[in-house]
Amino acid sequence: MNFIIIGLGNFGASLAKKLTALGHDVIGVDKEIEKVDFFKDTVKNTISMDITDIHALKTLPIKDADMIIVCIADDFGASIKTSALLKKLGAEHIYSRESSLVHKTVLNSIGIANTINPEYETASLFAEKLIMKGVWSIYSISDEIKIAEVSVPEEYIGMPAQKIDFRELHNIKLLAVKQCDQKLSTPSLEKWNAIESKDLEVSVVLEKDMRLIIKGRKKDIIKFIQ
Repeated sequence: MNFIIIGLGNFGASLAKKLTALGHDVIGVDKEIEKVDFFKDTVKNTISMDITDIHALKTLPIKDADMIIVCIADDFGASIKTSALLKKLGAEHIYSRESSLVHKTVLNSIGIANTINPEYETASLFAEKLIMKGVWSIYSISDEIKIAEVSVPEEYIGMPAQKIDFRELHNIKLLAVKQCDQKLSTPSLEKWNAIESKDLEVSVVLEKDMRLIIKGRKKDIIKFIQ
């Protein structure tokens, strides 16, 4: 996919580097040449320009981009103006970072329906993890329904995963089993393999270092991991 990331602060740069590492075509844009030079080796393409200048924005391949993400948070005016200019230039798929309810409201009012607040979203996920011991990551489908990556409960270690009726016993659905790939993992980065529940064989026995991907109500997930 083709991405244009506007604003190479902590969030924008991290996003641009991750998308580049995943093999996507990324253009990272920032008005500060120092940032552009710093990230030129880890982001596929980097450009320095005045992001509030419509003539400068016109030089970007806006119509070819699958998604444009405006990652400006500390300059309210620049964020709004850049987002508005992108709409004027015909950009169809825009995500804009917002830093407050007012910021979000103004972005929505100029036609930016998709906004992101990484600090709020990260804090929300982290809060869930803090109160749910044994959870490695969690995704909210709704306030009640969650998808969680959890440690294998001690009583199930050594048992074939296929023989455990998670729905009957715990009112949750097993989506997959994850296991660390010792050959590809490094001290600084773990690599994981996943087996979907439909592909589990009787020979797959749950081990202490495995993780389960489960779906269910928050209260049932908490009961399961406790």
